[in-house]
Amino acid sequence: MKKAILICVALFFSTPNTGWGQTKIQIIRSDTTDFIKGDNGAQTYYLKGNVALRQDVALMYCDSAVLYRPQNTFEAFGNIRVIQADTVLITGEELTYEGDKRTFTITDNVVLKTPSSKLATKVLKYDRNTSTAYYLTRSTLERKELRITSDVGNYNTEYEVVRLRGNIIAVDSAFKMTTDTLLYSPKKNKYSFAGPTELIRDSTKLFCSRGTYSADSTLLELYDGAKMMAPKQYIEADSLYYFLNSEDGTLHGNAMVADSVEGFVLNSSFIDYKKSPVYVDAYQPVFYKQSMDNDTIYAKGDRLAIRSELDSNKIVHLYGETSFFSSDFQGISPNFLYQEGAEELALYPYPTLWSGNSEFGADSTALKLKADELDSLFMLNNVTITTATKDSSYFDQTTGTKLKGNFLDNALKTVRIDGNAQALLHNVSEEGSIEGLNKSSCSWMKIVFQEDALKRIRMARDVEATYTPKKSAVPEWLPGCQPAFELRPNKSSLTLPVTPAPEQP
Repeated sequence: MKKAILICVALFFSTPNTGWGQTKIQIIRSDTTDFIKGDNGAQTYYLKGNVALRQDVALMYCDSAVLYRPQNTFEAFGNIRVIQADTVLITGEELTYEGDKRTFTITDNVVLKTPSSKLATKVLKYDRNTSTAYYLTRSTLERKELRITSDVGNYNTEYEVVRLRGNIIAVDSAFKMTTDTLLYSPKKNKYSFAGPTELIRDSTKLFCSRGTYSADSTLLELYDGAKMMAPKQYIEADSLYYFLNSEDGTLHGNAMVADSVEGFVLNSSFIDYKKSPVYVDAYQPVFYKQSMDNDTIYAKGDRLAIRSELDSNKIVHLYGETSFFSSDFQGISPNFLYQEGAEELALYPYPTLWSGNSEFGADSTALKLKADELDSLFMLNNVTITTATKDSSYFDQTTGTKLKGNFLDNALKTVRIDGNAQALLHNVSEEGSIEGLNKSSCSWMKIVFQEDALKRIRMARDVEATYTPKKSAVPEWLPGCQPAFELRPNKSSLTLPVTPAPEQP
């Protein structure tokens, strides 16, 4: 009779109900059920063998359980399985369930599985109201080849979002990441980190303080200072938007790209960059450094564009009041166009150049290189050359229509000026005072330089020359020859200013 009553009670409490509004824990089955009725309506059910319980859409299985009423709680032991809405499976060895709160804590060899991932931990608390699992011991989340370990975390199984904190290490076949705060979406395979983060992918290392990484597309969005190091490449910016697979992206704020394969270093406030074939757009101000075999060119402009040709040779174009510096030649020009394949630097319109004690001007200029060394110089229309005398008190001057010059060991040695060539040369006494002026004109003239000073002039065809004794110290100028040596660039003016770090209090 007692056994029959127990079976009837069990059947009564196992009446199915699948609505979310149902909060009572239902007994689905057990091999044996013992029922004890206590004071004040208390009821205790001891369930053993193939136990199955239910609350709305959650099913719970175990070896044994103790169900308490009216508290609406139970304890479960051995081979525990909790199935939440047919999509989440949680297993462990011991469980405490609070039905009214719809929460439970499960311990010992705990594993949480969703369609996209698996979490292993020692202790797990699960809130069915928010579909969120919480764990406070070091645990491991797995997805395909990915393994993420952290000190603590929580996992929203409905929206597939994992929040992790403390000594986080994420490793898969493609990369390794370390950080201290991470938001991970298994479905999207996307990582959002807040805190010092290091990411290693192949031979590329990245460091940042905040950002996201979409692993499937290899898209990085990094903020609050980002650095990337790869073989023969270094990238740095306040923020970085970059695809690791295609090696291209945009850099924003205090941006820097160093590409030792192409031999350049670039600093700007904004850089659009692709590694290969090289593609660069950079905006105001732009600092550019190009390594040559025996020298380095430093340049600055408002905008920079670099493009690769089909044969991999690149074209570098600086726009907007550009200036450049090398050890043997310097200049300013609205446009700076360097064609690597032709080894030619074009400057236009109206550039001004300096070499040694001489200043050069023309409507347009081209510098030809050979094996990364200066080889020849071409200037067209309104050509002027102004050369300081040895004591720098006076300036010898020449003008013409076009010029061709030749270099030796990166130093200008000879120039030929054609088309109404004119010269104004000073005779200076040993005491440094002017004694007279030589004025001449011809069809063409050839000038030889030695140690940055004018050594010899040869004139040909229709030569006219006059010598005028002159004691006045007031200089005389040919048209367009008044020099502007104060505008001559130096290396320090073409390198990015370095802001000193604030002193520690």
